[in-house]
Amino acid sequence: MDNKMNCNSFNVDNLIKHFLNCTPINTIDILISEENINCLVNSKKQQEILERTVNSDLIKKYPIKQSYQRAFLKWLMKKIEDEGGEIYEGIYTTYCNIISSTIEESIHYRHFLIEDNCISIKESTNIISEGTTGLCSWQGAIELSKWCLENKQKFFGKVILELGCGVGLTGLSIIKTCFPKQYIFTDCHKIVLEMASENIKLNLSCNERNIESELKRDRLKLQLRYNHTDVKIEELRWEDINKYVNEQWVLPDIIIGADILYDTDSFFGLIMGLKGFLSFPNRCAIIAATIRNEDTVLQFLYQLAYYDLSFEEYKVPQQTVHQKSVSEPVKILKIFQK
Repeated sequence: MDNKMNCNSFNVDNLIKHFLNCTPINTIDILISEENINCLVNSKKQQEILERTVNSDLIKKYPIKQSYQRAFLKWLMKKIEDEGGEIYEGIYTTYCNIISSTIEESIHYRHFLIEDNCISIKESTNIISEGTTGLCSWQGAIELSKWCLENKQKFFGKVILELGCGVGLTGLSIIKTCFPKQYIFTDCHKIVLEMASENIKLNLSCNERNIESELKRDRLKLQLRYNHTDVKIEELRWEDINKYVNEQWVLPDIIIGADILYDTDSFFGLIMGLKGFLSFPNRCAIIAATIRNEDTVLQFLYQLAYYDLSFEEYKVPQQTVHQKSVSEPVKILKIFQK
């Protein structure tokens, strides 16, 4: 028998959001632990969750990883049983269909609900693919996107150059919510730029005639206009940042990057590029670094000081602090000329 309790305190929208962006299952446990989880015994509530997650039109068209769908339904069924409820039959049927599937995935999607926007990101199923880790959304990109959302004024009407853009999550978030004048996605891996181009076309609905792809300049891979923002995708190595900045008609106002501080051998080229850029007045770089190895980040900061660059650490969004118990901490750094 369905429980007749008032279920207004259980936030289904919050649960859907975590499902769509594939929040780790153990993290979901922590994030909804204070909600009225008893509502899961209600079969209508179970049906709503199923229809807005695994069986939604969005997931059918742009499916998230099957292993995650399976883990989510398994978690949901256990929660229902733990609360003494009967599992809605449709959940069983859907779960059985997933575990019996023989589809081998090479790509999947994740969906990020940001204000009134849903940003769908195509990723590689493998963490390392085609010799790069840039084909999936990393924690630093997610946290930097949240931070940018809370600091829109820093990006409104500005020209932004992103280093190591990966699959494009941070840039798409900024374009959709912060309304920059121009946004330039860059990476040094052609396979990454191809994936980013697909995600940009998927999320920035626009007239195909406004898209110029594979342009004559070897470095420029895609160019389009979205609302009032000029959007470009370019191939750029960090050792070429100074050359790139000096030849632009419009100088970037801000350089950003997420999870690009993992290879100490690359720090010299990155810092030299930043130093040249920051020599122009009123310029800064904003870099989000997931702290997997404290020594790696400390070495980067030491080299910044050695080459007369300064930094300050921004406060991270509140939700990030809440999740620190289940994920690695992220520092967001502002780098500027002394």
